[in-house]
Amino acid sequence: MSDLTIASYFPFRRIKINNQIVAPDATEAWIEIQPHKSFKPVCHRCGQKADSAHSWTERSVRDLNLATAEVWLHCRYRKLFCPVCQRISIEDLELFDPYIRVTRRLAYYVYQLCQVMTVIEVADHLNLDWKTVKAIDKKFLEQRYGHPDLNRLRILAVDEIAVRRGHQYLTVVIDYLSGRVLFVGKDRKAQTLMDFFDQMSPKQRQSIQAVAMDMWDPFIKAVKKKSHRLKSYLICSMWWLILAGSSIRSEMPSTKKPPRKIKPYSREPGICY
Repeated sequence: MSDLTIASYFPFRRIKINNQIVAPDATEAWIEIQPHKSFKPVCHRCGQKADSAHSWTERSVRDLNLATAEVWLHCRYRKLFCPVCQRISIEDLELFDPYIRVTRRLAYYVYQLCQVMTVIEVADHLNLDWKTVKAIDKKFLEQRYGHPDLNRLRILAVDEIAVRRGHQYLTVVIDYLSGRVLFVGKDRKAQTLMDFFDQMSPKQRQSIQAVAMDMWDPFIKAVKKKSHRLKSYLICSMWWLILAGSSIRSEMPSTKKPPRKIKPYSREPGICY
C-alpha cells in the first residue's frame, strides 16, 4: 500500500504517518504515527494550548479494521503541563481518549454494535477483550443517559430488579408517560430512592402528581419523606396505574367516552394499594 492510500483512511489532522507495515497474509497492519508539527499541543481536558512538552510517551491503540486487517497504531505523543488545569496531562490528538486502548472511531463503532449485539458477540466479532467492549459501552451509555432531563415530570414508576441471581438489587425509576429511565441506584433501600429525589429541584418535584410502585416499605417511606415538597402525591400499585393509565397517558383531548373510574382500596389517605 502507498502512503497516499493509507493516509486516506486516517483523516486526522494532528497526526503524521511515519511508517506502515502490513502482514503478508493481510491479517494485521501496524502504522507508526506522531504529532504533526503544524499544530501546537493542546490539553485533552480543557483544550488549552501548551508552549512546550513536559515529556514524551508511547502507546499502541487499536483502530478500525482495514479490509481484513486489524489495524494497530503505534503513537509517540507528548505529555504537557497545562497552565489552566495546573497539572500534567497528555495532548489531544483527536484520535483516542486516555486509559482506553482503542481509537475514538472504533469505540463509537463498538457502541453502535452493542445496540444490536451482546457484549460477547461484539468482542468475538472484533477480536477485542469483552471487558474492553463493556467499558466502552458503559462510557457511551453514561454520556447519553447519565444526566436525564428531570423537568416536567408528572408520573414516576419505581421498582426494583434483581441481578446476580437475586443476590443484589437495583432501584429503577422511570418516567411513566415516556418510558425513559431516570435513575438506577444500588440496593433497594429508602435512602437509594431519596438520593433520586435529592437530585431534583423543588420546582421539579412540584410537577410530580403520582408515584407508582409496589408495597415495598422503604420506597413508601422515601416518597412520604419527600412528599411535603411535591404538589400532590399518590402511591399506588402498578396494576392500578395501568387500569387508569389510558386516560393519564393521553396528552391530547379525546372524543371517546372516558373510562369508568375505579376507586382503589385505601388503607391510609393518599396511599392506594
